[in-house]
Order: sequence, then structure tokens, then C-alpha cells
Amino acid sequence: MPAASSARAGGYVLAGVTHLLAPAFLVTGVYLVSTLSVGGVLSGLIVLDLAWLLRPRPAPFPGSSVPLTRAEASHLFALVDRIGAELGAPRTDLIAVSGAVNASFGTFGRRRRRLLEIGYPLWLILSPQERVALLAHEMAHSRNGDARHGLVVGSALYSLSELRTVTRFGWRPGDGVSRFIAEGLLAVLGVPVRVLIFLLERLLYRSSQRAEYRADEMQAQVAGSAAALSLLDVLTARAHAAGAFLSSSTVAIGTGNLWAALRSHLAEAEAEEPAPAEEDRVDSTHPPTYLRIRHLQDLPHLEPRVTPTTMDLIEEELAGTAERVARIVREDAQSALYR
Repeated sequence: MPAASSARAGGYVLAGVTHLLAPAFLVTGVYLVSTLSVGGVLSGLIVLDLAWLLRPRPAPFPGSSVPLTRAEASHLFALVDRIGAELGAPRTDLIAVSGAVNASFGTFGRRRRRLLEIGYPLWLILSPQERVALLAHEMAHSRNGDARHGLVVGSALYSLSELRTVTRFGWRPGDGVSRFIAEGLLAVLGVPVRVLIFLLERLLYRSSQRAEYRADEMQAQVAGSAAALSLLDVLTARAHAAGAFLSSSTVAIGTGNLWAALRSHLAEAEAEEPAPAEEDRVDSTHPPTYLRIRHLQDLPHLEPRVTPTTMDLIEEELAGTAERVARIVREDAQSALYR
């Protein structure tokens, strides 16, 4: 795989260049401000702001997520530890529960504490053994060589993503001419940022897709082939329907139990809407799901090494957190109506 290795090396080089931009902007900004001219000071302040936004920093704890400690969810952490032991994965420091139809494993904070994020809507629609498969897949990313989860590349992508958010064109009718000009200038400044993100992700696509296949293999070794395949089936169909429901206005105006409403919606929609088609493309960090299913089907059948014998107790531990997440999801949906 010489081409893939060269692309991965190129990704690290580009990430290194990204980290050098902050000190370069800092020096340039100080020089411009030191000219004491009006144009120089204004330009210097903008460049210094860019230096601050591009500074290397770890990802923070994910917003709109509820943290769970070992004392609060001992049975869930025990399951996570069992899965981690089977995978040879590092110990998980904290679990975050969010309202996303997703899950992830990464680090946060200066101490790079290991964080497992579980989207409760996704957790809700999975069977107990599929939940084991989900946890195993995400934890597998901590040791399968995915550069996007590393310090050098991961922090570069995070800094660039933050700058992309700041420089997006957010003007709306009624905001005024001055706001239009300011937003336009920010958008122009953001063009090089978007180019850097595109190039960096392009260089890492192949290694990221290989990391997904490897994580699928590792989850099958822990949760069994049947659960790994059924999880992918859920991600193809039911997860899509859950995401559509949570992004609808029903969430903002509803007053009942959000998770009961989600279950009811899925029960009604399951037989009505076909799964969305996926394209076989290389510009995605995840391979098309049907290719992942085919890859697992080609592997020898595996029986589960870990089974969720305490899932009822885990559900009790998550009950209070699920209510908090539901409130956050509704509040965010209501806020979006007024943006």
C-alpha cells in the first residue's frame, strides 16, 4: 500500500504545517500592530485573532452532552471495561450521553482523557447485543491506527474546523449592509481554511476507511458476527429514520416523553420508508455501509465474547441521564425555531 502510506505521511506533514500557521500569524500580527498605522493595527488585530483561533489545542468536552462518571454508572463502565479488555483498548475515563444518533470515541482536555460518547437515540433503538457491538466498534478506534484520532492530526482538524465555523457566511436578510460586508470578508478569509481541511481529509480518506473496516472486524470479534451485521443494518435504515424524526418540528412543539415518541415513530415508519441509497465514493471517512456488510460477511463467523448480562441495570443507570438529554434536545430544537 505505498500510495496509502504516502497519503498518510502527507496528512501528517500538512497537519504539521497547520500547526505552524499559528506562530506565523502571531509574528505577522505583532509586526503589523507595531507599525502603528491605522491599516496596520486593524490588519494586525485580525491576524492575531486568526493566530488565536488556530492555536494547537485539544478538543473540549462535547457540548450538549451529559457526563457520566464511574460512580454514577458502574454497570455501564463495567461493560465498557470488559469490552476494552477484549480489544486491548486503553481504559475509558468518562462517558458522555448526547442526543445525537451517533457514537464516538476520542479524547478531550489538556490531559487527553479518553471519552466514549453515546448518542441515546441510537442506543435506544439497538438490541442489547447490538449495543455491545456499537461500544466495541467505537473503542476499537483507540487502537486501530486512525490518524484522525491522534494528537497531531486530530488537533489540527479540530483547530481548522473551529476556524471554518467562525468564518462561515451567516448573513440573513434583515441583518443590514454592514453585517453583510463583515460576513463576506470572513467568508473570504475562510476559503484557505476550507482548502486546508479538504486537502487534509483527502489525504486521510484511505487510512480512515481502512480504520473503519478494522473497527468492524474488531467489533465482530467481541460482539459476534450476527450483532455486528445487525448493527450495520440498523445504521442503514432505523438510524436514518430516527435522525429525521429528531430534526423535525415535532421535537420542538412536543410535550410528551420524547423517547416514547421516537419509538412510536419508528414503529410506524419502519415498513414505509426504504433505506437511503449510499454512493460508493472515496470522499468519506466511512465506507458505504453495504461494503462494510459485505466485508463482514466474507469473514469467518464469530460467536460473541462479551454478552450484556446487566443491561437492565445499565438502563436504570441511564434513566435519569436520558431525561436530561431529552430536555436538551427539546431546548435546542426550540431555540432553532427562532434563529
